[in-house]
Amino acid sequence: MLCFVAAVALLDLGAPPVMTIGLRQEEEDETRRLWNKQFQKAREGAEKTRPNAKAQTVKAKPPAAVNRPAKPGVIGDETGEGELIGVTIWRLRRAVKGDDRILVQKNGARSSQYALERVAADASFEEGQFLRISVEAPRGYDNYLYVVDREVYKDSRGERLGEPLLIFPSPSTPPGGNVISAGRSVYIPAQGDPLPYFALQRSGVNHVGEMLFIIVSSEPLPVNVRRPELDPAAVAQLERRCGGQTERRDSRGGAGKPWTKAEQEADEGKRKLVQSDPMPQTIYRVGANRGGCALVAIPLRIAP
Repeated sequence: MLCFVAAVALLDLGAPPVMTIGLRQEEEDETRRLWNKQFQKAREGAEKTRPNAKAQTVKAKPPAAVNRPAKPGVIGDETGEGELIGVTIWRLRRAVKGDDRILVQKNGARSSQYALERVAADASFEEGQFLRISVEAPRGYDNYLYVVDREVYKDSRGERLGEPLLIFPSPSTPPGGNVISAGRSVYIPAQGDPLPYFALQRSGVNHVGEMLFIIVSSEPLPVNVRRPELDPAAVAQLERRCGGQTERRDSRGGAGKPWTKAEQEADEGKRKLVQSDPMPQTIYRVGANRGGCALVAIPLRIAP
């Protein structure tokens, strides 16, 4: 309330009014609440019990036109346009006494233990930082998740992207491991991978970060996990087909919060997320056709 008083007494024509900033923030918070509501509605029927192995195995269907009319059960934007994708970036640190949730990396007879903390979407990271990413889509049927990575380089001419590589799914991903639906969050890399995290490392002095393209598709894409090098032209076509105008909303106060028991159990495949469980740290709304494919680009910046 004090901000409104200050806006009248200290109005500066060279700076944005405090009231305008406050109203804009309220609008953004309201949008985030509406998007959270859509995720909660989609999770409503999520199962709490551990799915059996057969349920986790999804037979791939032949590639087909991705953008098509929405299927029954799809929960997208309440305006009838666009698709939502929830993304949480997790920063790993060495576990210390008192940490409740631990990710264990087994390395022969030895093991390493890490605690996971949420990170804001616009954060920068020190070189060598370990990261994981979890993705959730409020869709009422099984979809397919893909992640393409391109290194980001910067020089006097500006920024450019390196060659695209498919980093998920990978040869170690089990059948159905890249299937995503309401309440079923997918972690990248998976706990069962030899290294259940990414390490941000520079490949040269001009390497300033990574650009991750997260794709949720109603049909499997024609990719070969054993040949991760992708054709840049094919990736550009995928961007045009599945991408669109994108809005982003972060969870206010979510950055720094630890991995919860519900999120850990969902990562382990023991349950799905339900309405009362934490929402994704960042939600993106993509101006793509409902029920088809949707793509968002996630930058991971390495601090100078």
